[in-house]
Amino acid sequence: MSRRYLREKIKPIDIEKAERVSEILRAFNDTSFQSRSLAKCVEIFVKMLKDPEETTIFFGLAGAMIPAGMKKVISTMIKRKMIHVIVTTGANAYHDLVEAFGYHHYKGSPTVDDAELYRHGIDRIYDTYASEDEYRLVDDRIKSLADKILHESSVSPKIMSSREFMSRIGELIDRDGVEKRDSFLWNAWRHNVPVFVPALCDSSIGLALTKHYADSIREGYKPILIDQIKDNYEIYEIKRSSKKTGVIYIGGGVPKNYIQQVAYLERLLGGIGRGHDYGFQITTDRPEWGGLSGCTFREGVSWGKVKAEGEYVTCYCDATIALPLIVRATLERIGIL
Repeated sequence: MSRRYLREKIKPIDIEKAERVSEILRAFNDTSFQSRSLAKCVEIFVKMLKDPEETTIFFGLAGAMIPAGMKKVISTMIKRKMIHVIVTTGANAYHDLVEAFGYHHYKGSPTVDDAELYRHGIDRIYDTYASEDEYRLVDDRIKSLADKILHESSVSPKIMSSREFMSRIGELIDRDGVEKRDSFLWNAWRHNVPVFVPALCDSSIGLALTKHYADSIREGYKPILIDQIKDNYEIYEIKRSSKKTGVIYIGGGVPKNYIQQVAYLERLLGGIGRGHDYGFQITTDRPEWGGLSGCTFREGVSWGKVKAEGEYVTCYCDATIALPLIVRATLERIGIL
């Protein structure tokens, strides 16, 4: 009976032998704990990309990944056709726009006097700083874009999905951006990768649009409206037309659930209700508290959001560590690098 369990040996990793990131992560397949989970993320990613049925890959991006320096990794994934649909927070989209306009995020400290930062107009994201004055300049650009869309429209009110508005943001970056090459919004616009922001109002983009709303009402205009139900239908159409689908979750929150529920929506709107076929998640959250970000792929099976026979893994790791390693190793494995 013991032979049923004692079959595959743990193999100590030889760090002197490995010359590439992919070799290290391949060796992690024979180690334990989160290194093996990290390795399986690469294995699943490679399978998604090589699937002959051309898997549509949904990428859920939560957290504050852009201030943390991850935008070029995401842009590479877009340019290399590693992801096909992006669902993100308004914050990540906003921070990307900030940097596309030539502003920056700065190294800081989590133990600083925050009252002093406030007096100097500095916003803190854990150990990262940003200028409040620069943020306000970006807010003005977003409001101006909304005003422009309003006045060029032949219909009133102008109703848009968040995907459509993010596409207009991409156009804005293309026209006025000073550091656009690494912008994930610009790259998504350029390569026709849709970007959905299902909680757009919960961000500085939403606040800028609120100013557009208030000013438009005061001036006697009907403001543009972001129709998030239209988002639901647009992302459903992508899922419905895909032969197979895979998911990548960086963190959790709204982006994760939004991608999860599109499989449920497919059934609700009269389809077969096909769960996602592949998936991996990078998170530091735990499932025991019943929270969404920690919920497992197995839990998603009970909802029909993922297939029981699919391939999934969760790696418990800081995404700023795991994501660059996974992407680099995957690019090496599929022969691009």
